[in-house]
Amino acid sequence: MDSATSDSYLQRLPHETLQQIAGHVADSHPPSLDALTLTSKTCHEAATLFNFRQVHLTVRNPKQLKDDVAALVAALSRTDSARHVHSLTLEGFLDMDKPVGKKGTLDWWESTRVREPRINNILPNKEPIPSGFYYIHDEFWDPSSDEDTAWAPVIDLVKGLPSLAKIVYNCPNHFPPGLLDTLHQNHAQCKIHHLTFRLQTLLQHPTHGMSLATSPCLHSVKLLDSWRDSEDTDDFSRGAIMQLVAGLAPNLKEVQFVRFRPNLSNRSRLQRGYWAGLPGFIPGKIGSLTSLSLLGCADLSSSALIQGWSKHTDFSSLHHLALGGEKGGWGLNGVNSEVMEWITHNCSFPQLKTLEIVLAYDRRVTRSHYCESAASLLGAFDPLCELSVTGPLEVDIFDAILHQHGRTLKKLSLHSLEKVRPGDESPRREMPMVFTKVHITQIQAYCPALEELAITVKRTQSNAVEAELYRTLAKLERLRSLFLILDCSDLRPFRDSPCDAAFDEDDRKTWLYKNIKRGHLRLALMNCAVDEPLARSIWETICHDKVITPLESLKLWTTGVGEFGNGQDVMAGFTANMSRSWLVERLPRDDREVINIRELGQYTREALDQSRKEWETRWNKGEPTESEEESEEDQHRFATFGVFRRIWPRKEGSSDWREDWSSLPLQV
Repeated sequence: MDSATSDSYLQRLPHETLQQIAGHVADSHPPSLDALTLTSKTCHEAATLFNFRQVHLTVRNPKQLKDDVAALVAALSRTDSARHVHSLTLEGFLDMDKPVGKKGTLDWWESTRVREPRINNILPNKEPIPSGFYYIHDEFWDPSSDEDTAWAPVIDLVKGLPSLAKIVYNCPNHFPPGLLDTLHQNHAQCKIHHLTFRLQTLLQHPTHGMSLATSPCLHSVKLLDSWRDSEDTDDFSRGAIMQLVAGLAPNLKEVQFVRFRPNLSNRSRLQRGYWAGLPGFIPGKIGSLTSLSLLGCADLSSSALIQGWSKHTDFSSLHHLALGGEKGGWGLNGVNSEVMEWITHNCSFPQLKTLEIVLAYDRRVTRSHYCESAASLLGAFDPLCELSVTGPLEVDIFDAILHQHGRTLKKLSLHSLEKVRPGDESPRREMPMVFTKVHITQIQAYCPALEELAITVKRTQSNAVEAELYRTLAKLERLRSLFLILDCSDLRPFRDSPCDAAFDEDDRKTWLYKNIKRGHLRLALMNCAVDEPLARSIWETICHDKVITPLESLKLWTTGVGEFGNGQDVMAGFTANMSRSWLVERLPRDDREVINIRELGQYTREALDQSRKEWETRWNKGEPTESEEESEEDQHRFATFGVFRRIWPRKEGSSDWREDWSSLPLQV
């Protein structure tokens, strides 16, 4: 059927049928909705309902905001679509041209030490929280200032959206009082999803602060919390949010509680001040959250935090629970055996459908006790639809997951991960669990409905064992989305034998810390080299034997490079360039096999590459020549690049080692 015939056929369909088609396209592949809209006037009219269902505004400054709102209002008027808008998202930062040097209203993600973000919460895929130190400070805010006036165009826009049901607010600026009043007056049923919620506003302006915190429109909050902020001000957000949940915020149903250790927050040794609580709070009342996430460095080393929340919200109402996450740049923060046992024996989650949990091994207990506690906890939940487990995994834990939840799981994430802090004198000797072909086969047998899987894959130089693992993944019949965490770590130097039997004479030479040999470096370099041809080869290997449901997307995240079991990252220079991550997607066409491949984090990687090149040039720290082998540092650099050149000789015309490497081809 040619395009003209197809267009004619579409125009003959009833308007209701065209709207159903447009709705399916909008839900399954939103970019294709634009193509459908341009097909014909009839299709344009049918798709308008979905084109304007969700509206996004990026906030930068008052003039830009005014112009963007005016353009949006004109488009809505031209297409008679204001009635179709159900959701409005405001994100960015309203810059009021504050004086240079004056701190902005809460520097959300300004990190003084940037590291690769960890992907802990994979289901659903969320923007990961970067590790590092953050400057967190609440600037004094005047509700009658020009900032509130600058929001007037948005307020007028909201008044003209009769079907508005949801506002997502993701700006570090304080929530505009005028916007809140408009919602109360014109959209009493509209739900506010506040992603930059800060309870310090309650102390500065109790009237507006309490009006927002207790608003019947407040449905969801993401709260950044600390013991004390970067300006030495005590932060009582934890107690305040619990009191809001327990009844002061009548319709608050979803809470993301993210604990940080802000930069400079520990400079004062003074005890925290007294906090009297929020006005109107009645002790003993209990709320009914449907979603609770305790993330960041929330204290999960004892059951006190979980017990506190259990006294303020009914866990039996929860549909989603997330426990654990990034621990301020020093590893993962998860629930240990004590917390697992308390939850197992004291909590009930009859309505829970989604669980994201980070497990933590406490060396004060035996390994078997840890495994027993984790298996008991995971077995205590009713069968789940979505499950994400990160941390030290063992066969018993894996078996408990499959036996209890396998038949109902549609989404599963298994991230086998253990972190050792620098200077840790007693790292555990056991080796982390490595998923094999047998484990994938078990997932196939126990999880017949599985549609999305995230799992750790141990890189083994693209050899036949690694290739067979990818082939086995094709047996997951209903799998549509796959996230492979390509683990390049090698903990053997400090947990097992410092030498590999397959090492040759050069491999056995010491490279670093006596335990790390040149052979370990060689294998690590080969593993971390992940380029586009390898990403394509992995995709083709999986899809070649995939039947029933075709794979729609494959995400590859390369991690663990330079981790040898002593808590040190010793390959940062190579990691920034070679350990790339990829997203492979099948384009939604039934008549041909077309895929799109793009590098994730490409712009950041290129910026880091450029910065490092400049540093190498300035300090003469690039690839050394033999004549430079003088100091101990030069000798180490010479040995390092010697291993690199053993794998990848210099290409003709190459000016930099970054141009010479490529992934080892997959041995299919």
